[in-house]
Amino acid sequence: MHPSRTSLPVLVALAAALAACGKKEEAPPPTTLPPGTVATTTTTTTTTTTMPSPPPAWKAARWGMSRADVLTAFPGQAQRLSPTVDFGPPKAGPADLGILSYPGDGGLAYRVLFGFAGEKLDRIQLSALKPGSGACEDVDKAVSDAHAGVRPARDSNQTNVKTDTTSWKGAEAAITLTCTENRVLNFRTLVLEYTPPAP
Repeated sequence: MHPSRTSLPVLVALAAALAACGKKEEAPPPTTLPPGTVATTTTTTTTTTTMPSPPPAWKAARWGMSRADVLTAFPGQAQRLSPTVDFGPPKAGPADLGILSYPGDGGLAYRVLFGFAGEKLDRIQLSALKPGSGACEDVDKAVSDAHAGVRPARDSNQTNVKTDTTSWKGAEAAITLTCTENRVLNFRTLVLEYTPPAP
């Protein structure tokens, strides 16, 4: 039996369709740039920079802290002062943040005042509440021992009261101890002042 003439074109069409299915699609031709044009590739990189922590000042306080930072660093101790308290000489000025009584070494208690330049911590003052007769010598020795590599500068002045000033300039802070005493009147003050180190 021979295939009919009508079935021959069907077979040819079927063979052509099968051949077309077997062919893969060709990739599009490469893009060409006009002469003199340079192809560029853009890459994006992300860099994470960690900012260094501010240098330590005193205990948990760090230079440059805000008032809110100081309150957080000394929970239950630091508080806003109203009315403000004056730092007193030699560099007077109001303090609106402080600790009314902070236990220090050697049984001393201090009133602590925090000073700010703008909104950044730049001064800490500790005033002994009831310094005894040997308190200045004890504090001088304690600070000198803690900063053994720093040679202190000493100054003494005698009027109706005796004022001894000792200063240490360390990497973390400049510290000044000022002791004022009149033995006859049984009067004495002890003030430790911390300021940022010189740049």
